[in-house]
Amino acid sequence: MSAFSPISDETPRLERLRALSALDVEAEAMFDALARAAAMATGAPIALITLVDEHRQWFKANIGFAGTRETPRDVAFCAQTILGPAVMEVVDASLDPRWAKNPLVTGYPEVRFYAGAPLTLHDGVRVGALCVLDREPRQLGDAQRRTLESLAVAVVEALELRMQTLMRQAVQQQELIEAAARQDASDARLAQVDRTDRMMGVGRWSLDLGSRAISWSDQTCRIHDLPAGYRPSLDEALAFYPPEARPSVQASIDAAVAGEASWDLELPLTTANGREIWVRSMGFAQREPAPGHLVGMLHDITIRRRVVQALEASDRRFRKLFEYSLGLICTHDHEGVLLSVNPAAARSLGYSVGELLGRPMTDFIPPERHAAFRGYLLQIMTRDRNAGLLELIAKDGSLRVWQYQSVLDDEGDEPYVLGHALDVTERHHQELRLWEEAIRDPLTGCFNRRYLAALADAFRAEPWGCVTIDLDHFKQVNDTYGHQRGDEVLVAMAKFLLRHARAEDAVIRLGGDEFLLLLRGADASTTARVAAEMEADRAGAPIAFTLGSASFGGDVGLDDALGEADRRLYQRRAKDRG
Repeated sequence: MSAFSPISDETPRLERLRALSALDVEAEAMFDALARAAAMATGAPIALITLVDEHRQWFKANIGFAGTRETPRDVAFCAQTILGPAVMEVVDASLDPRWAKNPLVTGYPEVRFYAGAPLTLHDGVRVGALCVLDREPRQLGDAQRRTLESLAVAVVEALELRMQTLMRQAVQQQELIEAAARQDASDARLAQVDRTDRMMGVGRWSLDLGSRAISWSDQTCRIHDLPAGYRPSLDEALAFYPPEARPSVQASIDAAVAGEASWDLELPLTTANGREIWVRSMGFAQREPAPGHLVGMLHDITIRRRVVQALEASDRRFRKLFEYSLGLICTHDHEGVLLSVNPAAARSLGYSVGELLGRPMTDFIPPERHAAFRGYLLQIMTRDRNAGLLELIAKDGSLRVWQYQSVLDDEGDEPYVLGHALDVTERHHQELRLWEEAIRDPLTGCFNRRYLAALADAFRAEPWGCVTIDLDHFKQVNDTYGHQRGDEVLVAMAKFLLRHARAEDAVIRLGGDEFLLLLRGADASTTARVAAEMEADRAGAPIAFTLGSASFGGDVGLDDALGEADRRLYQRRAKDRG
């Protein structure tokens, strides 16, 4: 159990809580959306909006804690949260002596991480919390903590606005009931009220607690598919609700009579014509001069409920697609800060979702790619979309490659980028291996002629030098000692050439016994120096050779340079052989 510390005098707090009229009512889309936003912002699988009364915490919104509407107060984390003004965070409840034996930790939902922001009303009273829970130990980042606090403020605004709306509706209803009771409303006034009721789809009702007589407005009769002026008995009015809903209605009436609360329920109802609809029923006890009447309103919310259910179904489908997609899905803001990440993306990088949210993507991008990422952000903000390959550093230090397509959504107050990607690391490595195999000579490991095509753009961008090498009397080696010995000579010659090449240079086997050394950024003097060094090291070569050299770039192409190098090679060979 938790180390629950009761507040010395909770009477003012409980009075403010009851005045909100938010306990034991149906789920409302606004509060569900705020809880869902908290879950997405923190990467937590569970998010709750809780209201804490004397003996329990009741869930005004519940995302991920299936099958539960409330828990006892003495096991509630939020009962501790309301004791202070700041976010309360529990990194690992199983290791925290206050919570280690708590049934919410040892049993379902197996809480390890908890973070809760108190719901503080404008007069300073704390009535509950907006909290997120996870089954893995973790901590919130600073941005996530600020987001949770901001969402808690939004929950409070929604609660107080809801209460003010109910109060205004109650005052208007009471005025209409009192006017009708005094019979001082003109026929024109009553007709105007009826037109307003029909336009808004809201009916009015009252119940005399002494006589148990019910009075329905004409719009309430229409909602029930009954003629205007119909006056049902209390039992008949309750019979329009299905059996499973009647206890809730009766309990709400009893509580209002006892002075405990007003009510606001969403209930199924079957009309006199057999139509199955949903209604919102609100009511309260008329306190002065004595609680002799219950008054309230009835609203047909069938269409609204269908729309909400359709939106919720769409949201659930998107959430499942987001959660269970094998593809990588994320959103980030205009600065590249991650706003949401699906589990597949987190697994690809070896992180938990919580470890990624709120962090800039540059934390996971190699430093040499940061400038390119800034270019990506600029393009996505100016052209609305971008696609390509992205390299990211995983938690274990390995490099992952994502093939992505991103689009900008700027229809809301804050633009954000939705990215969909595939982890193509293995495919990328396979393509690199295939490319290497395509441009490498399998015997010597040197590049082959195909590699020259890949350097075409580089040839035009800077000066190059080339040294062509022919092995002398190589055919006699094959004829005398066999092709295996010939292969050994070729491999040894490749190693000799690599010793004379710089890191940025390339050794190419053109075919047979012909090699080419390409010198990046080399002018004529540098090329001549490298050729001279090779001439001086002939004793280190496995076989005699003849070489020719030339430089190229700008107006001189590779083919012309190779022709000139070959011409010099044959001149040297002719001279050496007399």
